[in-house]
Amino acid sequence: MIVFAAKVSVRKIVVGVLAVGLVLVGAAALLPKTAEADTAVSAEGAALSAKLKTNEDRVALLTACGWSVENEPVGTQEVQIPDTFDEVYEQYNAIQQAQGLDLTPYQGKRATLYTYALTAYPTGEQGVTANLLVRSNRLIAADITSAQTDGFVHGLLDMPQT
Repeated sequence: MIVFAAKVSVRKIVVGVLAVGLVLVGAAALLPKTAEADTAVSAEGAALSAKLKTNEDRVALLTACGWSVENEPVGTQEVQIPDTFDEVYEQYNAIQQAQGLDLTPYQGKRATLYTYALTAYPTGEQGVTANLLVRSNRLIAADITSAQTDGFVHGLLDMPQT
């Protein structure tokens, strides 16, 4: 059995209590700034991490990101994310990473792709869709796509200028 003994004076106890108090006051002073930073996070960023259990949740996400879409998806399908990404998937995943998502943890997994028709695109282009890739009620990828021959793919949060 090992016994430790220490002689503690009242002065050491007071200094210790003051030191702990200063740490707590310092932490309390930082908390409001942290809370402000959290509230400064855009509605879009917060929306991307929301649970997407229902069609209403998915439409609400798109609306929160500034997109006007039809209330029902034009397509729903199960997709297999490849085990290894080719150049196209690497480029697509770069778009996802730019908006805070990442497909890498889902390589080789299945997910559901929901496609919604946009009712209005800022440049006036027709036939633009919003795609949401969902696994276990979580958004794992999202994009806005034009099916035109000279079309485009960009992130859900990238609203073009009119």
